[in-house]
Amino acid sequence: MHILCSDVGVEGGLSRFHGASGPVVWTLPERETLIVLEGGARIEIADGPTLELRAGDIASLPAGARTTWHLSLPFKELWLMR
Repeated sequence: MHILCSDVGVEGGLSRFHGASGPVVWTLPERETLIVLEGGARIEIADGPTLELRAGDIASLPAGARTTWHLSLPFKELWLMR
């Protein structure tokens, strides 16, 4: 993960996953808006929908969402948290 900007109330970065990995469990501390640059992701949101994202797709996830990410590798995303 590379942090591209970090300031009061906002953070942005680039995340890349290459090798074999299991699901990524992540509870969002802030709202996250992302665009998938490479690969894909099935994001299961506890008590919510499941998102199927691939390169070019954009999503916005609410703060506090409990998520499980199943990635199609290689995976790359540009994200912004606020």
